[in-house]
Amino acid sequence: MKSKVSFYIIFHLLVTELQSQQLLIPETFQIQGIVKSEIGGLGIPYVHVYVAGSAIGTVTNSEGEYEVKIPYSSSPIKVCVSGVGFQKEIFEVQRQLNQEMNFLLKEAVYELNAVVITGNSVDSASLIYNTAVHFIRFNYPSKSHLIEGFFREVSLKDTAYTRLIEASIRVQEVGYQRNYFSNEGETKNRVKILELRKSDDFKHYDVVDKLFVSAMGEQNELYTIFQKNYVRTISEEIENRILTRRHIALLDKNYEGHTIFDGEKVFVISMQTPPASNFFRHEYVRFFINAADYAIVKIEHLSVPNPSRNEIKPEWLIENKFFSKSEILYRKIGGHYFPTFIHKTESPYDAKAIFKTGKKIEKQYIDVVFLLTNIFDERSLKIKWKEAEDQEKDLYKINKPYNEQFWKNYNAVILNPLTKDRVKDLELKDSINAQFKKNNE
Repeated sequence: MKSKVSFYIIFHLLVTELQSQQLLIPETFQIQGIVKSEIGGLGIPYVHVYVAGSAIGTVTNSEGEYEVKIPYSSSPIKVCVSGVGFQKEIFEVQRQLNQEMNFLLKEAVYELNAVVITGNSVDSASLIYNTAVHFIRFNYPSKSHLIEGFFREVSLKDTAYTRLIEASIRVQEVGYQRNYFSNEGETKNRVKILELRKSDDFKHYDVVDKLFVSAMGEQNELYTIFQKNYVRTISEEIENRILTRRHIALLDKNYEGHTIFDGEKVFVISMQTPPASNFFRHEYVRFFINAADYAIVKIEHLSVPNPSRNEIKPEWLIENKFFSKSEILYRKIGGHYFPTFIHKTESPYDAKAIFKTGKKIEKQYIDVVFLLTNIFDERSLKIKWKEAEDQEKDLYKINKPYNEQFWKNYNAVILNPLTKDRVKDLELKDSINAQFKKNNE
């Protein structure tokens, strides 16, 4: 009898120990490191690092650094690393807690004018671009869908930070075959803030700024950042918007050649405002188009002053060079392409771009980023109209409770931290953490 009791006690202890060990196994493990160029060894910004065949992944920051949390699996996991102009690499990763993995990418040969499809670069550019527009209906989601991501809006005065807003957001996007803008000019997206934090506001405002906003209304950058997803606008007829069908028809087009992205051949099409035009601004655009399925995988846009307009002064320009710029990256996930990274730099809507402090001329502008972190199919997560943020309400005036624990563990912020110099810019009075707590009560 005693032996049976002893057996059951030992058996129970063994089962309990096994269960406790299973409970200690985390659901995810983490890899982090730097993606570098094989030539020169410098970090490569805005490179995709993702788990093959899934939506799990990220984009490297400006220094080439990345961090990804990956679900545990009994089998080895394949991690893909790809960027425009570099050969795609696939690495096998064993599950192991907090491992550091640095990747080296080989530069792809950028063959300028290597292939002329219809006899000259202008006709080739038009043919490739028009084919890409035709295939938008097949390459991008046609139905409404949900994505989540990290949003950061930074206001600057010259090179110093004057305001910071960060948010974890959920976006309900309409299908790519539907009209993106309403009759009132608003997008048909719905954006819900999951978490929010903001610093003190050190932007420069004057009476004219306040009157302008009072008369014209406010602007929510949560929505305007997605207007830079030009795949949505290039096939629409919309007045007073850049890179719509009507606007692109006026641009000169050129086929530059091809490069490599995600292991596949990519055509490079450039467009620009005709040099002889008298427009105040000249637009420069580059489309990177997958040669296999004609999906647009990257768009670069730069708005600069017309060199023939002598009245334009360098101090009117951001960095004395441009009016605005943007960059959008797309990645194929589950059969369709999604915007994984959107970045724009432009003048502020609610404050003067240029003002004088004594004899010194100072410039204000904003730098906004969206980084995709997840994609959902669940209909139950759809955003109701009453849950969506107002498109005409300044994001800074929206209040949400500050969840300090969330921000300490949020992957996107860990990967893209503010440098000490940037934090110092904002800590004119209180510490940055004290500002987050105060401004989100």
